[in-house]
Amino acid sequence: MRVRHILVGRLNTGPRNAFRLSMEPHRSLLTFPHSPVIRPARQRPDDEKFGSLNLSMEVSIRADARRLFHALTAPEYVELWLSIPGQHTDCWTVGARNDQEFAIEHFCGGRRFVGISGRYAVCRRRNVMFTWRVEGGVCVPETQVDIRLRGDFERTTLRLRHTGFVSRHDFAWHHALWNLSIGRLAALYGSPEPLQSSVQSARRRA
Repeated sequence: MRVRHILVGRLNTGPRNAFRLSMEPHRSLLTFPHSPVIRPARQRPDDEKFGSLNLSMEVSIRADARRLFHALTAPEYVELWLSIPGQHTDCWTVGARNDQEFAIEHFCGGRRFVGISGRYAVCRRRNVMFTWRVEGGVCVPETQVDIRLRGDFERTTLRLRHTGFVSRHDFAWHHALWNLSIGRLAALYGSPEPLQSSVQSARRRA
C-alpha cells in the first residue's frame, strides 16, 4: 500500500546566535552532563496492558547511502530535517555531537521546549543504532533506534525501527515525529512521495 504524506509549514532553523548566547546561563543537554536528569514517563492507567510498543517504517529516498548517512549523523544536517510535532514558525532546533554521544534541543518562542539525547552503539554507513531519550515538555525514558540503509547511487531505502515504548502516548508522539522528520529528509533530496510503506506494530512482551 502506498501512503502519501503532505508536509505543512516551512523549514525554519531559527536564530542560531540566540541559542549560542543562551548556552552559558542554563544547563543544556548540549553540555553532555555525565548524569543527566531524566524525568519518568507519563503513566496512564491502561498503559501496562499493552507491553512494549515498536514502530517501523520504510522509505525510498532519492540519494545515495553515503549522503544519507551524513544527513542522519551530522548535527548541522539533523537540525534541518528533524521535526518536533506541533512546532510553529518561531521554533528552531540545535544539535551537537561529542564522540559517540549526541544531543538535540528544540526551542519555541525563545524557550527550550524539548531535549533529546542518546549514544551511538553502531555508527556505520549502512547501519546506525543509538539510544534515544526525551525530556522537557515531553518526557520519554530511554528507547532504541535502528536505521538501515540499502541501495546505491540514485536511490536508497531507509528502514527505521524504534523500539521500547512503554506508553501509547510516547509511541503516538514518536510516530508523528518520525513521519514528519523522514518526510522532510526525503523532501530535501527532491523525493515528493517518499513514504512507500509505514508500519506501526504493537507487540506484547512474552
